[in-house]
Amino acid sequence: MSKASKAPLVSVIVPNYNHAPYLKERIDSILNQTFQDFEVLLLDDCSTDHSRDILNAYAEKEERIRTHFNTENTGSTFAQWNKGVSLARGKYVWIAESDDSCDVTLLEKLVTQLEADENVGIAFAQSYIVDEQSEIINSFNENYKFIYKSDRWERDFKIKGTEECAHYLIFSNTIPNASGALMRKSVYEACGGAETNWKLNGDWFFYVKMLLISDLSYLSEHLNFFRFHQQTQRQNARADHVVYDEIIKTLHYIEEHTEVIPEEINRSWREIAGWWGGSLYHQKFTKDFVKHNWRLYKFFRTKRPRILLNVISNSIFIFIGQILEFLGIKKAVKSLRAKMFPGKYFDY
Repeated sequence: MSKASKAPLVSVIVPNYNHAPYLKERIDSILNQTFQDFEVLLLDDCSTDHSRDILNAYAEKEERIRTHFNTENTGSTFAQWNKGVSLARGKYVWIAESDDSCDVTLLEKLVTQLEADENVGIAFAQSYIVDEQSEIINSFNENYKFIYKSDRWERDFKIKGTEECAHYLIFSNTIPNASGALMRKSVYEACGGAETNWKLNGDWFFYVKMLLISDLSYLSEHLNFFRFHQQTQRQNARADHVVYDEIIKTLHYIEEHTEVIPEEINRSWREIAGWWGGSLYHQKFTKDFVKHNWRLYKFFRTKRPRILLNVISNSIFIFIGQILEFLGIKKAVKSLRAKMFPGKYFDY
């Protein structure tokens, strides 16, 4: 077999939609990797900016790059993931989101993890969260410590996938960004791929499916730069009831396929009920708003009987927040609150 036709070890999939400002940084961070046995699949979901000009220019200069442009917009990141994996020739797949970037050693270090243990289906590294200008906001380790009250992610580890699901993924998505992960293609395909009709939590559910049939390896070194679009993230996270229907399905799936500890799953349900209660005032008010949220209220009441008090207290705090914002002192009060109650409130 000639060198040109030999399958690469890694297929790098870049699913893009309207991320022209970040594409050069993204693609350069891939091409400059210390590990070079890879192909690059540049996908585009009918961008309306000049993304395709940038993608085509890179493809013309680099023979390892192939472009695959949709003729109709799918509106689904996860459909793009599946499309990329179906086109991939590599043993491992890296879904390098088009607005993120990474350290030059990310592939080298994650490939080592997968090559060392055939039971590992996902290997991922710690992330820095960066803003639109690529300035570091914080380490994602701060998010871990806030959610889990644990320093677990300050050290490398390997864990059975079912244990990760039963003890950690029941509380939150512990793999926050696909760009920081390398996946075994055979496991990706064996679990059925990502759910293309899910909105915000399709990655969370997908990782659960993968880890029910494989193990997880984690590197505590900051090798990934996860771009945070403040308004978009917050609006999507609170947009409507669908987010919570997806979380409910995810937790039920974990309950059905692992041996969860009752105290842990009950605490998770209570926390998620609290998230829902706090989201009501940020959801889009549609004609089905009352119907769906009444349904969710009845469900979450079985998990957190005093959920109505949570909803009422949230309305009071939001009203107070609006007054503070009107007075121009909201930021100062939030800073004081963080000092008075360390670890209880966290912006990211």
